Amino acid sequence: MKTFTALFKQNLLAFLILISIAGIPPVTFGIEPIGTIGQPIPEQHAFLNNETIVRVVPTHIQVINVKTGAVTDEFGERTRYSSVVFSPTAEHLAILNRTINSLMTTVNIWDVNNRQLIARWEIAARISDDETAFSPTQPIFATAIAREIHLWNWQNGETIGKLIREDLPSDRAMVFSKDGRHLIVAANNSKLELWNIETRSLEAQFVGENVSSAEELVISPDDTTIAMYTLNSGSFYAWDFNTQQMLWHKGGGTGHVVAIAFSSDSRHLYVANRTSALQGNGKGGWRGWDDQVRVWDVKSGQQIDTFGSEFRSLKSMTLSPNGKTAILHYQDAVVLWDVEKRKQLKVWTDYISGWDNALTPDGRSLVSVSRNSIKAWDISSQQMRLFTSVENSLFREFSISPDGQKLAVGRDPWIEVRDLQTGKVVTQFKYHQGITDITFSSSGKWVAVRRHSNIQLFNVENPEMNQIVSTGDAPDIDISSYFTFSENDEYLAASTRTYNNQGWQYWILLWKREGDIFHFQYTWQAPKLDSFSYSRAAFVSDANGSIVLAVPRREEIQIWELLPDNPQLATTLEVGFPVHFSPDGWYLLGEQDRILQIWNWQTNTQIDHQPISEYFDLSQNGAVLASYDDSGQIQIWDATKLLPPQPQPTAVEPKGKKFVTLGQIKRNQLLQNFPNPFNPETWIPFRLADERHVTIRIYTPTGKLVRSLSPGILSAGDWDGRNDKGEPVSSGVYLYTINTGDFSATRKMLIRK
Repeated sequence: MKTFTALFKQNLLAFLILISIAGIPPVTFGIEPIGTIGQPIPEQHAFLNNETIVRVVPTHIQVINVKTGAVTDEFGERTRYSSVVFSPTAEHLAILNRTINSLMTTVNIWDVNNRQLIARWEIAARISDDETAFSPTQPIFATAIAREIHLWNWQNGETIGKLIREDLPSDRAMVFSKDGRHLIVAANNSKLELWNIETRSLEAQFVGENVSSAEELVISPDDTTIAMYTLNSGSFYAWDFNTQQMLWHKGGGTGHVVAIAFSSDSRHLYVANRTSALQGNGKGGWRGWDDQVRVWDVKSGQQIDTFGSEFRSLKSMTLSPNGKTAILHYQDAVVLWDVEKRKQLKVWTDYISGWDNALTPDGRSLVSVSRNSIKAWDISSQQMRLFTSVENSLFREFSISPDGQKLAVGRDPWIEVRDLQTGKVVTQFKYHQGITDITFSSSGKWVAVRRHSNIQLFNVENPEMNQIVSTGDAPDIDISSYFTFSENDEYLAASTRTYNNQGWQYWILLWKREGDIFHFQYTWQAPKLDSFSYSRAAFVSDANGSIVLAVPRREEIQIWELLPDNPQLATTLEVGFPVHFSPDGWYLLGEQDRILQIWNWQTNTQIDHQPISEYFDLSQNGAVLASYDDSGQIQIWDATKLLPPQPQPTAVEPKGKKFVTLGQIKRNQLLQNFPNPFNPETWIPFRLADERHVTIRIYTPTGKLVRSLSPGILSAGDWDGRNDKGEPVSSGVYLYTINTGDFSATRKMLIRK
């Protein structure tokens, strides 16, 4: 069998760098973000005591003062796919770190009061937070693995036994009794089971109606009542812990249950509901949310109270130890609620909660829209300046006007144009339900939306004047369609798809404006637009003044020149969506392996720049670039320091050189390292078109330089040099770049140990 190197020698004119990543003090490379928008996204809450809240955010743990609402301390380290489990008093917690493809879970036990890591060990299985439980009296941590429940000493990570039963499910909720002697488990036979921790034996089953898909189990402080709710339903149940008899069951009419908790005196059960409600004039109406916490009398099973704030989409509820305050966690806000006085004590809204975020064209603001709210931040101060909560029906897609002053947003049965300073509606258009795309025209005169199988244009200044843009004999506009206007609204382009026996076919449709009317020009089939619906196409003019359209795919961007009667494929770049052009039109921004790439698209040259992960928008004036970080915040970058100046034209003379066809032209390329993931060594292959000086650099995802390798001037052939050995860096994602003359490229690799 041929070796990896031999295959490259035979089939590629390539270089291979064998590296063994070594740790050196990181140094700053390139530019740093000029700001951060929003606070880390809150995921979970627990009360450490009546004055202290523990908040879980994507990258770590925060400690918050109840009176001031301020973050007083931070600790712990979470990976991208980790989860967190609290002990009953929140004095200890477990951070369960894992990777997306790994079957290994690293358990980190923290003393919350002292912010100290107590123990760390690995479990050869994927453990989630809903399959675990802390004992309230002993250092025991229970985890579900396959058909067994394993018991661990969380002080040292040693196993102390397991509970085995053939019909235990692979996913189950569990809770310890308050005295720590028993573990109650939602079993596979739709019953609750009572396990003795000391003898590791099944003692009893709880009797009552069959229940399935238990989402959470809780036990009253006096150890007398068990309560649970089922997944994605309004059903919840109460059992007598001592007799194992069902006390009562409630279901239907209250929407989805998202959390349950007992009062400190065990007399009441608090049930947090996210309830859909039909509102309107009775003629179809629209769907909103009536999110409330309902209070039930444990003994009688009767509802005795209800409370809640004005926010929507309740996600969870947490009660303080004394029961006087509660944390109500909504999609767009976290509320500290006074249960006795029925009022808000603190409200946190300064985090990114929208499914769609965008910069204003002037780069001065960032707008985030969710189903329930509109939020806007000033870029210069990084302060949230606008919060508008939805009324009745939910927000849908949105678009920002070219002057950055207005926002067009769908809210069935209307399209609303709102002032971005005040959030107030300035005009609105009546529309049917089911908006799937909205965009302002480049002049700001029209708002385009999908209307059945066509495009409807609304005149912003005169709402009564609108037009239907027909596709003629071309394929109809479908639900996946995205629209794009060229400069001065000269052209309008849309994507669509059709289905036949061969599967999906993807099309681009083009209209040209004459006066105020858009006339259909032509359509063409674009091959394998498997991910076109995830990103909008982009117009630009080339060096000759011709109009071109960049059509994004997952791993490449097709650039089409729009001729009078048909399009012509100008080039294809090995970079995926989202796609943006620089203001001067020379450079195209895209993403590969979630890393920003910048190309001079007219010369097919990749530009060297700061590695940036998860970029999603570039302001129209080219001043600001926005990207996501691991905490759910948005990083703001000075794009003027990323984008090079417009290249100057240079005359080129053949001077006797041989003319070649396109297929004969050699290209510079940086290829994927092999193997990937790796430990401890990997090959980095690349191709060179001619002899030149080469530098390879390794970075962390935040742009910190880890190592620089400079093998010097290389000619066509193979090279297998090694870097210096050193202390190994930690496992994780790293970026590697090649720089050689006017060519540079960036890829991603993973170290796993």
